[in-house]
Amino acid sequence: MSASSSVSVGFRNAPVCKFLLGSAISSSFLLKFPLKQHQSYFIYTHSQVFDKYQIWRVLTSKLAFLDLKDLFVCSVLLYYFRVFEKRFGSRKFSSYLLGSGVLTILLELLCVFLCRKLEVPLQPLPTGPLCIIYPLFVPFFCDIPRVALSHVWGVPMTGKSISYILGLQAASTSPESLVVAICGLVAGILWRVNFLHLQSVIKVPHCLARLCHHTIGRLFNSKDVHENTTHIGATIEIQRQEAMERLEQQVIWRSLQNSRHQPQNLVNGPGIFGGINNNDQDDLRQRIEEDVEEMEVSEEQVQHMVEMGFSQDQVRHALQMSNNDVSMATNFLLQQN
Repeated sequence: MSASSSVSVGFRNAPVCKFLLGSAISSSFLLKFPLKQHQSYFIYTHSQVFDKYQIWRVLTSKLAFLDLKDLFVCSVLLYYFRVFEKRFGSRKFSSYLLGSGVLTILLELLCVFLCRKLEVPLQPLPTGPLCIIYPLFVPFFCDIPRVALSHVWGVPMTGKSISYILGLQAASTSPESLVVAICGLVAGILWRVNFLHLQSVIKVPHCLARLCHHTIGRLFNSKDVHENTTHIGATIEIQRQEAMERLEQQVIWRSLQNSRHQPQNLVNGPGIFGGINNNDQDDLRQRIEEDVEEMEVSEEQVQHMVEMGFSQDQVRHALQMSNNDVSMATNFLLQQN
């Protein structure tokens, strides 16, 4: 691995997420401060929709967050969920947002209508593009591997825990927030099971995708960032070092096991087992590098991870670096993309 390389950070290959995040933040701050007097146009009640037939309010309510706490939480979630756009592509990702968003809005209207008929008091639902955030928890739960990082009070914490905590925080703000969250999760499930073949019906046309790519896509498409990947703070380099250390331990252990009958081959020195000097450590690292390059990988695992949207070269390298550990290899690829 070279000292300087091109790595994928931020919103590279995720222009849709970058556009959604930028538009949500800008519109929310505009309505919160200089255009505060126009906030009423971005809220809807059951009487405005079903009595006055102001259907347009349902759409405008999804354009901006009037609660800055929701804005912060959903901005972080959208940043985490950008991995789906990188994996599926902008057009397929946009089709998912469009389909699941429409389903969520329809379910919200159904809930508002039922509450009105049953005379259940219901305040205006929270504003903002929550209709596209909550459905993403379904593929996030089903497709992103669970990699344990630590334990808090005996409860395993994974790389996905912070997203679940943020989602629960946003959903537990009020009963109306819980209604929106449940509608979004149900919409995500319906889309995943292809309810009424919606995945074939609701799609972003190729011509529209190309037009957006060549116009506003140029403004929101991020380029590669060249940085020194040897910094100890780099996530990819840390994972690589951890993998190398585990391989080192395995090789050292095998060497000790083989040397029980040949103790004269061990050189006295300050090694971790008191038997390997600095020169041997350099040779050991060189042998490990060669072992990583020559390590055989499972073709079944390669094919499975290729179906997740990664290239074969990336998958093979990740499996070699992780000693054929699928969970670690997947996490390696997700951090790299």
